[in-house]
Amino acid sequence: MSTSVNDEFFGPEKSSGLRTFDAFPKTRQTYRVSSSRGGALTIILSLLCVYLTWHELLQHLDGTETQAFGVEHGIGHSMQINLDITVAMPCEALHINVQDAALDRILAGEILTKETTSFDDTNAHRIVAMGDREDHVYEVLAKAKKSKWGKSKRRPLAFIRKQDRGSCRVSGSMHVNRVQGDFHITAKGHGYGHVGEHIDHNSFNFSHVINELSFGEYYPKLVNPLDDVTATTEDHFYKFQYYLNVVPTEYYSETSGRSLFTNQYGVTEHSRKVSHYQIPGIFFKYDIEPLNLTITEHRTPFLRFLIRIINVVGGVMVSGNWVYKLVDLFVEYFRKKRRIMEGMIGRSEKHSD
Repeated sequence: MSTSVNDEFFGPEKSSGLRTFDAFPKTRQTYRVSSSRGGALTIILSLLCVYLTWHELLQHLDGTETQAFGVEHGIGHSMQINLDITVAMPCEALHINVQDAALDRILAGEILTKETTSFDDTNAHRIVAMGDREDHVYEVLAKAKKSKWGKSKRRPLAFIRKQDRGSCRVSGSMHVNRVQGDFHITAKGHGYGHVGEHIDHNSFNFSHVINELSFGEYYPKLVNPLDDVTATTEDHFYKFQYYLNVVPTEYYSETSGRSLFTNQYGVTEHSRKVSHYQIPGIFFKYDIEPLNLTITEHRTPFLRFLIRIINVVGGVMVSGNWVYKLVDLFVEYFRKKRRIMEGMIGRSEKHSD
């Protein structure tokens, strides 16, 4: 006995009894109408579902962040400075020093690594276009919040190894007191409280490329305004000054339950030519803001994420079906109107004949 339904009839014969049962009744082939418009809409809806699903997946993996400010109580603790800078002067001519408000002095030149290299600023950009520019600390924090997908861990610039190797690359990390301080690079014999070899003034050139300047541990979404910044000059006595406002920052992940303590900063750059009686060089003057920022990372539970995906796909399909029916209704309306107009024109032509 055949269990299939004959498509030539609307239903089984009365005498045949119950022959088939389908919990999901389907439209008979007789009543199905295929159209290019429906196929195109199906492709568009499928692509839209894929795009929205991918977007939801990225949002789920990235999570959301909330920010809260509080009063900083950690004054007196140590702070890590990470530096990678190339100066257009020989390493043996540079004097690197740190001095803070507690009158502690660190001979940074003995801690950081110095490497002879060539000066190349093709991969960097200038912090100023015209005059001085200020990246306020709150603007930097806003940029960090907008930096949705983060960035990869910074790698050193690949400096071109030319015959002229008269520049010095200074890189490394050091710990300082978390108080107001001054980190500077000057010429030997011309720094603060430094007595030593006197360098010819004509060899002064404090043009530099900052590959990285950060405070604290690395975090992917951290925005450091001075990263990949270059500043050049043709004057021998020139003073580059960067005023930094450092904000202690804590990143907390609810998913892993881990916390990371680091720092963000805003910068004001002010550079000028100085006289022979003043000290040329590169000066980073940093100050600690009396507040801290706590950034909490939230991530949607996986079950809720699946429900969102189902809702998105279902909503797209239902909306697409409504749009298709609405378009089909308008098309059919205009077709009927066109047929009526053609019929009226045909009758008028017969009467005229």
